[in-house]
Amino acid sequence: MDIWQWVHDIDPQLRRGGHVRLADLIRRIPSATVDDHHDRVDALAPEALALAKAAGLPWVEVFVRHWHLQSRVLHRCQGDMALGEAVALVDYAHGEAARGCPQAVCTVQDLAACYSQVDGPGWARERADVSRETLARIDPTWPCFTCISCEYAGALREQGDPQASLDFLDAQQKQLAAAGLGRERTSLLPERISCLIALGRTDDALAACEDAIANGRRDESQRRARQIDLARIYARLGRGEDALRHLPVPTDILPTPSHYEPYTDALVHLVRLGARPNDVELGRLLQRFIARLQLNGSHRLPFDIAAAAADLAIQRGSPEVAALHLAAMERLAARLNRPGSAPERLAAIRLSLETALAAPRDERPDDPEERLRRRLAADGSADPSEHARLHAIALLQLGFAREAADLLERHVDAHPEDDDAVQLLEIAYRDGEDDDRHRALGERLLASPDPAKQRHGRWVSARRHARARDWDAANRLLEQLAADPADALAARLAHVSNARQQADWPTLLRLVDEALALQPDLPPGAHDWNRMVAATLLGAWDRVRHSAARLDMQIEGEGPIDLRWELCRIRLEHPNGKRQDLYAARTGPVTARLLQISRIDQPQRLFDQVVFDARPLGSIDDGDGQPVYLYAEVEPLHRAGYRAFSIDGVHPGEAVLGDLRRVVQAHRGSFQVQSGDAYRLTSPAGEERPGLYAFAAFAPDTDLRVASDALAAVVAGLDPLVWPELAAAAGDDARTEQHRELARVWAL
Repeated sequence: MDIWQWVHDIDPQLRRGGHVRLADLIRRIPSATVDDHHDRVDALAPEALALAKAAGLPWVEVFVRHWHLQSRVLHRCQGDMALGEAVALVDYAHGEAARGCPQAVCTVQDLAACYSQVDGPGWARERADVSRETLARIDPTWPCFTCISCEYAGALREQGDPQASLDFLDAQQKQLAAAGLGRERTSLLPERISCLIALGRTDDALAACEDAIANGRRDESQRRARQIDLARIYARLGRGEDALRHLPVPTDILPTPSHYEPYTDALVHLVRLGARPNDVELGRLLQRFIARLQLNGSHRLPFDIAAAAADLAIQRGSPEVAALHLAAMERLAARLNRPGSAPERLAAIRLSLETALAAPRDERPDDPEERLRRRLAADGSADPSEHARLHAIALLQLGFAREAADLLERHVDAHPEDDDAVQLLEIAYRDGEDDDRHRALGERLLASPDPAKQRHGRWVSARRHARARDWDAANRLLEQLAADPADALAARLAHVSNARQQADWPTLLRLVDEALALQPDLPPGAHDWNRMVAATLLGAWDRVRHSAARLDMQIEGEGPIDLRWELCRIRLEHPNGKRQDLYAARTGPVTARLLQISRIDQPQRLFDQVVFDARPLGSIDDGDGQPVYLYAEVEPLHRAGYRAFSIDGVHPGEAVLGDLRRVVQAHRGSFQVQSGDAYRLTSPAGEERPGLYAFAAFAPDTDLRVASDALAAVVAGLDPLVWPELAAAAGDDARTEQHRELARVWAL
């Protein structure tokens, strides 16, 4: 059964019925999920759900809620915090309102996975039971056959029997082959890799991982997961350089907690191999993993990572840090459904910790972990406030925000006049993403009879609302603060940051103008870059030049700015939610013109002039030692309206390729080759030929029929090159059918 067919069928129905936005969203949410853009999923899902409810479409409601849970549970490892929604969705999907919804079976996977995130081994038996029951109701023709099979295999592995899991995967693969769906075996490979690693069959795991990379899913989440698997495998094989080359940088995996456990495993083995230092940075990273998983309501995963972090801390001579991890493990162990090996692991770490605390240690004066040790050993009786603050700072520097907040709460309760400690307490709440206690702090300060504390409360509450993206509430408080001369400038600049997030360009421009009027010698900074973005989009070119001059960029003249500056790259987002990085020529402080043909299945962006955020996302070397910076698009400034088409077939040779390029350019177009030497075609007679795959883009007023005819004249008599979409857009039915038939025969 194709459980996706109804989604494809409903798309044109929604568009004809005026529900264009909903049709777009049910495409974008799954795409954003598998590409690890989870902040986008959180932004889109509530809107899609509201639209589905308003349209009276319960199947669409199930679909949206399911994919939101896929993001929350399978990718972000939300356990307790998602469990209520997972249970409710199973009930709704199997109830009368959504009767017959093909995605109902998917909600079972959501629930099983949610229990896995709470405590994988502890709920493994129940997960195996529900997966077995679900598999009995479906067959290999269901796309969810492989998903539920992996849930069952994972439950077997987490019960401590990876061999039984592997045997089961073999049996499921045979069922797929018998149903003529052998290609779907690649969906079982991630779980197979985990089993092989657990069994110590490292060479087999490497072969399975290479198979998955070559033939499996290629979305961002799966790509990163396989790179982490390669790092784990190479580290076990003693190939440290290979492992480090494949291991993603931490910033790439931090938004997706499902990567944390295998990533930690790779790091542990790299340290054992001596290929990666066991240092404070490693400790901070693992603590970020632990804190995020705890916040998400996961218990076993952070327990396991905390155990690894404690061992590493002891090895590098930081038993005080290990003690913090041990305390977290004890809290987490109390919430496990079944303890499993937890008591033994706790006992082993307690013993190691006791030995480490008694052992002599070298002084490390500039080490943050050493500062924590000194603070714990210090006598704080002479100045308890300073002692508490320094202790909290030491914890915050190591990523222990929850522990710092607990310490500061006790101190502030005893010393409510310590305003510096209250400020640190807000930082601890913010770093720990503890919204409830952050809210309570702001409310307590606002309720104080002391005007100074009320003022502090407004700042605390404004920052909390901004963090929660409740812009209206945050901005109301900032407007109140701006009325006080003491806060007039700072409140406006904080409001500028909010307006930038809201894309409220008139307000942003007004606020920066007011800030500069209040303090003409205000040092240049982010507010100037934000001002140039807003002013460019609003056509206020005098303000663009003014802020540019404040940043030491002198731009002569008046009116629109369209200069020839350096090469850069722009990251844009297409309507389907996919991102793409394209080369562009910078035309001003925050503008660029795109030079590269974009995806041809989306509205074409070639030669569009865009406004970008001037904070670089990264850079590459241009070959001459100069960086080519990558920026994120804010909004299009001018759309060129080009249309692009593919040209595919046998490579005609460099001379003819040059003729094709000149023909396209003569028709005000751009011709860009996409293929390389590795692109090979097989003729109907079985002969291998070099292939060519290129894009041709044309201006909106180009006569496409004339352009298509000119291209055909260039390749007449040669092995086939086809452009059926261009021919169709040109209204040439005969050439369209001819090219489609050639594409079929040559398997293009």
